[in-house]
Amino acid sequence: MNHPRPPQTSGFDARWLAEAVRLRETASGALEDADAVRAARTRATDTEQRILIRAALLGEREGLAQAIAAWQPRARLVLLVLAVIALLSGFGAALAVLGDGSRPVNVVWALGGLLGVHLFSLLLWLLGLWLGGRDAGGAFGQAWLWLSTRLGGDQNGQVAAALAALLGRAGLTRWWLGTVTHGLWLLALLGALAGLLVTLAARRYGFVWETTILPAEAFIRFIQGLGWLPAQFGFAVPDASAVHAAGSGVAASEDARLAWASWLIGSVVIYGLMVRLLLWLLCVTLYLKGRRGLRLDLGLPGYAVLAARLAPSSERIGVTDAAPGVLPHTPIDKAHGVSGHEALLLGLELRSDPAWPPALPPGARNAGIIDTREQRRNILAQLASAPPRRLLITCDPRLSPDRGSLEFIAELSHHAGECRVWLPRLLADGDPERRSHWRESLRESGLDTRAVFEDDAAALAWLGRGHD
Repeated sequence: MNHPRPPQTSGFDARWLAEAVRLRETASGALEDADAVRAARTRATDTEQRILIRAALLGEREGLAQAIAAWQPRARLVLLVLAVIALLSGFGAALAVLGDGSRPVNVVWALGGLLGVHLFSLLLWLLGLWLGGRDAGGAFGQAWLWLSTRLGGDQNGQVAAALAALLGRAGLTRWWLGTVTHGLWLLALLGALAGLLVTLAARRYGFVWETTILPAEAFIRFIQGLGWLPAQFGFAVPDASAVHAAGSGVAASEDARLAWASWLIGSVVIYGLMVRLLLWLLCVTLYLKGRRGLRLDLGLPGYAVLAARLAPSSERIGVTDAAPGVLPHTPIDKAHGVSGHEALLLGLELRSDPAWPPALPPGARNAGIIDTREQRRNILAQLASAPPRRLLITCDPRLSPDRGSLEFIAELSHHAGECRVWLPRLLADGDPERRSHWRESLRESGLDTRAVFEDDAAALAWLGRGHD
């Protein structure tokens, strides 16, 4: 059976999938991954890439890749709904604070109604950053994530948890959710600005301020101090006489009404829209920058175990573990009473390949590819009950030998009249240095190098003599 072509095995989504697989295995136990491990070993040399390839194959099989693909448009849909609600809410807030024009607008209450909740939520967000909250992202961002996670099955929750865990370890959650929070506030304030412009254009308003204990001079300083920054961008600010007139209930002139309207609009634009726009750009920039440099934390328990399995130390320069016991060369008359003529071809951790298995000579049988512990136990039991006259063990020359493989070859050789190892060229020529590692490791294990075939025709010819 051929391996399916793996999905994308690099980039952010590949790491997201790897984290989802890790969390699945942490919660439910290790997945059967013999094919995925074999593919990962042969397709990449970097440890993280091997983990990503394994996760891509397992994620496709377990449905996690499909869950991630389904979560993204669902999350975008939820975000779109929240964006529409934010726009309409801002527009409605502007209509509410200005009223129907039958009464003058209290500028303090109007400004508080338009910017009060925005400034309070901004204060909470900044406080979260100052206190070092790595996962702080604002109420809107948290609400969006909660809704996106709930609108789906168990796997939807798993992939969302994997995304949050991946970003959280990198300190990106606050920027990720901050992007959503500030973006939605930006839309709400845009809606408020649109409501202000439409209402002020369609109705004639007067503006007043009211106080019982504050002097007029304090209110004049407040209005002009708050209007200083908008004035730098061209917005008008009521002068002292206009402020006095608004406080005393004197009918305002046309110029005074225009100044009050400009002051109110400028405050919303500068202290609302511009603040949220700058924070949104900051969050987007920091999030994208951090995401580009995001890598798996290979020190996590699940990844640490995989790193040892997928990138054994023997891969760098042959076998570094202690060599197993000597491979016995059992004489034919002492090979567990071998009386048959069977010749057996066995593959050890071979990557599936269209060229495998080769055409076997008469009398030879293909015993398949052995990957898992269960398969190893089964084949040993079969050979113990019916040992072949000749056993040809095929190893993938693209992989490096490890102690477990050498020990298994030694154990197999106990159950055959004659045992040979074949490093086939029909799979791939592979790395000559790696083939040299195989020969050296087998020699150190006690196998005569003359018992190692690299010529495909010679290996199959030797196996074909097993029925003679």
